[in-house]
Amino acid sequence: MSSKIRHFEDDGWAVWIDGDEKSTVYFNEWINPSGRNYVDVGIRMYGAQKASEVNVYIPFDVTSNEIEDLSPNLTDETILRGLFNNRCSVNDFGEKGIFEVTYGRHILNIIKFTELSFNVSKLSFGAKLTINLFEIQEKITGKELYVIFRVPHKSMDRIFERKKEMHSPVNKIHEAITSPMVTEKYGYAIRINEARLLPPEISNIETLHQQNLRKALISISIDENYELNDFNCYKIRHLETQLYDGYAPQGFDCNSAINYQWVEERDADMKAHFNFYFDISRSTVSKKSLTLYFLIVLASSLVGNTIYGLLSKLFGTLFG
Repeated sequence: MSSKIRHFEDDGWAVWIDGDEKSTVYFNEWINPSGRNYVDVGIRMYGAQKASEVNVYIPFDVTSNEIEDLSPNLTDETILRGLFNNRCSVNDFGEKGIFEVTYGRHILNIIKFTELSFNVSKLSFGAKLTINLFEIQEKITGKELYVIFRVPHKSMDRIFERKKEMHSPVNKIHEAITSPMVTEKYGYAIRINEARLLPPEISNIETLHQQNLRKALISISIDENYELNDFNCYKIRHLETQLYDGYAPQGFDCNSAINYQWVEERDADMKAHFNFYFDISRSTVSKKSLTLYFLIVLASSLVGNTIYGLLSKLFGTLFG
């Protein structure tokens, strides 16, 4: 027999840009079942000079202090090679709010949004991040704008929480004896621009429903001891430690992490939402069961030796 731990979370995100209706969204999950979890959110805008404001609905409470602008990391060409899978060159203008990355024939302007006017507002559920792009319009050198940030993934933290249940000592011993295997099963869904999961303050925004999401790319990095369903997985690889050690969140072990990647791209019906679902599982032997079995064997050995000693003395007295 085995005991089972099951948890499920369903996150509804929203991304919309005022002035630019086409964009690509990136979610990079750093899953750490024994510690804190984080998610990086990247947005690529294709009509850079038309974009006036970028908005992201975050489906859990965050404060401005918890939102980390990752753009300073992207001045490192090693990290850029890991993120964009290309040899990149960085042109830092030394100016407020923006710098340029080139690779191949692409020119990408990356936004340092913490040096611009941005706002984090608390909603009835979750929070909204708004970044004002007016300040950088004259500095844009390419057709594309890119913004990327990291937040503690609080809904993912909830998945891995161990709920303490009150059991009597007898029940705890019974569970340890009858359940030597512990099977952990977790489900997680990422839904983007799906109205049914958004609070009224977000679902009533007309600009949101006019968005043309061109592509969604989901990346999950997790310890190799955990299994993910890799159905429709675009790419699976070990995380390249030399590229990500300076980029991964504090406490995340890149050495034993496997990265899974899903991508969905559309040439038509771009207003539709995106929906990704993942299974995460692991089976382990219960430490409580191992300890109990060891104690039982030890106790049985001690009792057996004691009985053997007493019987030896008894027979020695009777027949010696």
